[in-house]
Parts: sequence; C-alpha cells; structure tokens
Amino acid sequence: MSRQRVKPADVLLDLLRGARAQGRTAAYLIETGALFGINENTLRVTLSRLQARGTIESPERGRYRLTTTADPINEFVDRWRLGESRVKPWDGRWLFIHLAEPCKRSSWALDALGFRLLQPGLNVRPANLSLDRDALKHLMCTLGLPASGLLIEGEAGNEDRAWQSLWACDEISEEYRSMTRRLKGSAAQLDAMDQEAARIETFQLGGEAIHLLAKDPLLPSGFVDTDAREALWRTLRDYDVTGQRIWATSKKDQSSSLPIPRLANEA
Repeated sequence: MSRQRVKPADVLLDLLRGARAQGRTAAYLIETGALFGINENTLRVTLSRLQARGTIESPERGRYRLTTTADPINEFVDRWRLGESRVKPWDGRWLFIHLAEPCKRSSWALDALGFRLLQPGLNVRPANLSLDRDALKHLMCTLGLPASGLLIEGEAGNEDRAWQSLWACDEISEEYRSMTRRLKGSAAQLDAMDQEAARIETFQLGGEAIHLLAKDPLLPSGFVDTDAREALWRTLRDYDVTGQRIWATSKKDQSSSLPIPRLANEA
C-alpha cells in the first residue's frame, strides 16, 4: 500500500501516546518514522522541538515520553475500550451545560463528549452517559471545561425531535457500518502483507477507528444504530489485538500497544 503523507510530529505523538509512561526508545521512533518516509534527521529535530515546547520529555538518555499534561487526553481516548458500558438506557432526559464565556478548549471538550450548541452559551446532549454527575463534571474539567460551567439535567418538552437534528444521526450510523467493513476487510488481508505494510495499515486504519469511537457522541437508540456501534467496537477490539501482535515484532522496542491517535482539533 502507498504511504499517506503524514506530519512527523503527529506520528511521534501518536506513538508516544500508545506507550504512556514507559515511553519509546529513540531507535524505535527512528525505525517507525522511516515507515512513513520520515528521515532520522527530521525526526530528531521534531523530537527536540516537542521537548522544547514541553509536550514530551526524556526520562533517560535515548528514551522519550509524553509529559503528564497529556495524560487526560490519553485517558479519554482510551475510554473507547469500555464500549457500550459508557452509556445507559435513555429515559428521555437531557443534559445541559451553561458556560458564561466559552473558549476554544471548552468547546473542544463539549464536542468530544457529544454536546451540541443549542444557543449561545448553552450546550445539550441526551442524558444517557453512564458516568454520574460528579464523574462527568470531573471528566469535562480534565478535558478543558472551566469549573464554573453549570451542569443541569432536565426535560425537553416538545423539543426532542428538533434537538435530535443537532446531530447527523444517519451519517453517524453509516460511519459505524463503513468502518466495521473496512476493519474486517483489512484484517482479512494483513497476513498476506509484508511486515512494513501491515504496520502502516494497522497504524493508520486502527488510529482512524479509535478516533471515531473515542469522539463518538454516544447517542441513544432511536438516534443512531447502537447495534452497529457495538459491532464496530467488537471489531476494533479484535483488530487492536492483531495490531498489537504486528507492532510487537519490532526488535528495538518491545512495547506492544497500538499508537493512540491525536484527536482532530485537540485542545
């Protein structure tokens, strides 16, 4: 397969997200960067810039990891592994969050948690998340929501159907089905690929699928095809195991976890 054009910093951050506190060796990063056409000099310059920016650190010579400020995003992304346990049956109630002065970071956090703008300063989503009020507020704050944000639960009256249109529900359901097909098609071909092609394939497609489930709005049945969402989760869980096996073959680094993708427009 052909390499997609990628930014060196994005590749490095994705790889380091998957390694968490353990980090990655410089040798591993150089080896993996070469898969994407990134030469050693470019990669080392990128590492230096990310370190100067405070995004990554070097706990020992020749090894790099993300700084602790990146942990909340990593943990949020990794919640995709919880699957449908992230939601509960919807009883028709809604969650509202009021912000007096929204900013770019708080807007990103609200979008990542499935909230949509109802009117200036007021965002809404179905109250079907399994997190209790305190846990949800804590998660929102770790992602960038100010503590002053007011979280309220209530009913919509006759606005249920109008508010449902805030999400592109049919498109979301089709994304579940399309990604499931792509993962299954890829999994069926991985054994026939050479090691380099298989690593690139699982990096790119696996990262794309994780991104989809990590930032999924987790809407209830009646809004989207929740059976299709669960099928995608199960398919990705199997694909992740396969990807870990493929990535664990590197002789320069025995960390077996798949890279965690940088979320679009991440704060």
